[in-house]
Amino acid sequence: MNYIIIVIALIVFFIENTFAENFNYNLKYVELADGIFVIEGDNTRLNSINGGAISNTSFIIGSKGILVIDAGPSALYAEQVISIIRSISSIPIKYLVITHHHPDHSFGISIYQELGVEIIMSSSEILRYEKYGKRLLRQMKNLIGEEWFLNTKIVDIENNKVFPLKINLGNHQIGIREYKNGHSEGDLVVVDIDEEVVFSGDLIFNKRAPTIPHANIDNWSKYIDILHNNKWKILVPGHGPIIRDKEELYMTKNWINYISKIAKEAVEKGLSPAEVFDKGISDQYKSYHLAQEVWNRDLPLLMKKYEYQ
Repeated sequence: MNYIIIVIALIVFFIENTFAENFNYNLKYVELADGIFVIEGDNTRLNSINGGAISNTSFIIGSKGILVIDAGPSALYAEQVISIIRSISSIPIKYLVITHHHPDHSFGISIYQELGVEIIMSSSEILRYEKYGKRLLRQMKNLIGEEWFLNTKIVDIENNKVFPLKINLGNHQIGIREYKNGHSEGDLVVVDIDEEVVFSGDLIFNKRAPTIPHANIDNWSKYIDILHNNKWKILVPGHGPIIRDKEELYMTKNWINYISKIAKEAVEKGLSPAEVFDKGISDQYKSYHLAQEVWNRDLPLLMKKYEYQ
C-alpha cells in the first residue's frame, strides 16, 4: 500500500511539474519609470507556445495601492502576473483596468475579482465580454490548447463607472478616459499624470499590423491624432514595443486608413476579395509584422461591412 501511495505521489508530482514547466508564460517585466512596470507580450499571433500572451500588461505601484492594466488571456497568466507584483511589493492591488473585451486582454479577470480587486471597464465592453466571452473562450481553447486555460472563467462584472475617471494611488495620479467606437466599442486609455506615461490599449499597435474585428476606422484614426497631440513621454501600446517617438503612432493610423481605403474602393468597383488579394499589399506596409495574415483576414470583413453602408 505504501508503495502504491508513493508511486501515485510521484506521478502527481511529475504531472504538476510538467504542467508548470510546459505552461509557464516566462513573463519578464521592465520598469519604465518610478513604480511603473510593463510586461511585453509576444508580438505575434496567438499560438500554443505563447499561450495567448500577445498583448502588453502593465502595473503601477503607488503608495496607497496598485493598479493593473489588462488581465491577459487566462487565469494562469493573471496568477503569474500577480506573483511578479507580489515579488516587488506587498501594497494591495486595488484596481484592474480592462482596456477592452478581447480575450488576450480580459480573460484573466476572474483571478483579480476573487482577490476583491475593483474592475474598471467600459459598459459597452462589459456587455461584449459577458455576451461573447464563453464562445471566445471555447475558440481560444480549440486554437491553442485547453491546458493554458485551466480555471479560466467568464464572470459577471458590476457596471457603475463613469468616464473620465480619476484615481489617486498616492504618489501616482491616474486618469482614465473612454474612446467610444474606435478599435472596440469602448477603448479605455490610462494616463499616469505625474510620470506622463500613457497606456493606449489597442488604439495603438507597434511594429505589427493592427486588427480591426470591431473597429470604426474613422473614429479610430481621429483618436490616434488625439493621442499624438497629447503631452506624454512614454506610450505603452496594446501590442508591441514601448513608444517614445510620437511619429510611431502613425504606423497604426496609416495601416487602418490604407486597408479601409482599399476595401471601399473594391466595393465601389465591384471587386471580390480574391481580385484585391491578387494586387497584393503596398510595399510601404509589407514590413509590418503579420501584415499578410491580417490583410487576408480583415480586408474581406471591411468589404462586407462597406457593402451594407
